[in-house]
Amino acid sequence: MTYFFLNKATIFKTFISVSFILSLSAKAEDITICTQVLPAKTDKLGENQVGGIGGEIITKALEAKKISFKMSWLPWKRAQEETLENSDKKSFIIPFTRNAEREPKYNWVSKLYDAETIFITQKGSAKINSMADAKGKKIGVLLGSSYETAILNTKNGFNSTDIEAVPNDVTNAKKLEAGKINTWYTGVIGAIATFSSEKIDKSKFEFGNKVDVEENYIATAKNTDANLVKKVKDAIDSFKKTPEYSSIIKKYTGK
Repeated sequence: MTYFFLNKATIFKTFISVSFILSLSAKAEDITICTQVLPAKTDKLGENQVGGIGGEIITKALEAKKISFKMSWLPWKRAQEETLENSDKKSFIIPFTRNAEREPKYNWVSKLYDAETIFITQKGSAKINSMADAKGKKIGVLLGSSYETAILNTKNGFNSTDIEAVPNDVTNAKKLEAGKINTWYTGVIGAIATFSSEKIDKSKFEFGNKVDVEENYIATAKNTDANLVKKVKDAIDSFKKTPEYSSIIKKYTGK
């Protein structure tokens, strides 16, 4: 039988090497970004790659300041809940519309872009250019979205029976095409991208006038470390001053 003896120096070096390798493999990203696949806003390019207007802005801004991130792809309502729970103390959400209902719950880190909202109807139907025009219509919206919140705002005079809230906008587009809803209340950017991805001819629909302009942010919970929030805010605010940011905005909004 052969015995092998390792001296203390060899054992120590081996331990250090293994520890170093394990520490590299276990290295956590700086932040977690919670979102749902939202056409042209947060497109899933890979498990940890995000495109669309919000995704491109975030990716470029964080990369420029060497801030690493992990994507967490969730249904939209769950993405909001995960951000508020903030179990890892570094969860952020994009692209998140700032409104009165959400205002006190979140830390609004930095605005990413503005987005216009509209009502879409089938061609041949009267255009819906305002909340008042939508009275008496069955309205499709994204579940848990700012669009749903806007419709149900008491000042607009609607109630829950006036809407059909679904977990993704592909369903809204197909229901509108099939005549199962009278109108779809949504953002222009996402609607056009959804029609395109589903190969639905957008000329079959009427696009109403702008109803509102929503401010879309990156947000986080109130208990996220202030230094981390500042780091992310500074990265995005810095990127918004670049020609590349202007180019992304023009690419998706034409403005």
